[in-house]
Amino acid sequence: MSFENFDFNALPNQVYYGQGKIELLPSIIAQQKVFIIASDRQKQVLEALKEKIGADKMTHFAKVTPHVPANLIQEAKKIYLEERCEVILAIGGGSAIGLAKGLALETQTSIIAVPTSYSGSEMTNIWGISQPDSGKTTGRDHRVLPAHVIYDHDFTLSQPKAMAATSAMNAMAHLMEAVYAPNNNPITYITSLYAMKQMMIGMLILSREKQLSANSNNLLLLGAFLGGKALREVSMSLHHKAAHVLGGSFGMEHAPVHTVLQPHVLEYQWSTLGNKLKEDLKAALMNPYPPMALLDAAKVMDAPYTLKQIGFKKENIEQAVDLMLQKPYANPAPLHKEGLTEMMQRAYEGKLLGERK
Repeated sequence: MSFENFDFNALPNQVYYGQGKIELLPSIIAQQKVFIIASDRQKQVLEALKEKIGADKMTHFAKVTPHVPANLIQEAKKIYLEERCEVILAIGGGSAIGLAKGLALETQTSIIAVPTSYSGSEMTNIWGISQPDSGKTTGRDHRVLPAHVIYDHDFTLSQPKAMAATSAMNAMAHLMEAVYAPNNNPITYITSLYAMKQMMIGMLILSREKQLSANSNNLLLLGAFLGGKALREVSMSLHHKAAHVLGGSFGMEHAPVHTVLQPHVLEYQWSTLGNKLKEDLKAALMNPYPPMALLDAAKVMDAPYTLKQIGFKKENIEQAVDLMLQKPYANPAPLHKEGLTEMMQRAYEGKLLGERK
């Protein structure tokens, strides 16, 4: 891998990172009328915000659904326009922020994001919308990149252990695909490797302490932030195509799909990666065979590690592979039906080929 010639696009947004940063929210909203996308779990935060900016400056939309159904965007848009809102505030994980992005595409409105998981969506210009007849469509558009992102440690610290585990693996997937992206650059490469190691340490702490603590959360949140940043800077490959196929066409939950597929996708790519990248991944994931490190991480965190565990049907493997092969995209390893079918079968059983290279 050579970085003597590269392009780098640093898209602009303002990040506020640290405990207590939520206190900046009223000043960021200023006097604008805000359309808030957040589940009812965020009632305490919304009540505190109401006291500071006034109920007449807020409209709350509580419907949050995975994979951003197109009809939900239209429902939110109708209320947004009726209430004459001026800015969108998304408080939540990838589903809430994804809905905000879909609404921003329709209304040309800026987004303020307060993530409560490690999804990384808040740092990207990537949108995804699901249609009942055609599955999930994704794309990139600068209009959906949140203008302001508040990373307040208290908002991710409340995650249950199971959610934190799969959300962390979701973030790790962004970093994994960033380091072998066809349009990589030294800035994204170096920060992604650094973030992978922080996340691996954070996941090991999470497994040892049996719950999300300040120690593990600080490491995982930093990794998620850098993972989202990487996701917007370079293109993704097989792993993300596979995850969106299983999510958009088979209704699988996003973070568990990332968790299960990731070791097997890295193993699929492994023989085609350069020696330097292999050594860098071994160091970052602290294992002589990085695909095994990812599988072991899921297991020690008591996260799902087989497609069977998360409800994917074995008889759907062939259809899923056919969908993965639609619309060609750059990938380190050649994409062919036989190899992808074998990869999906191993993911269904949770077994790697296991050769430690």
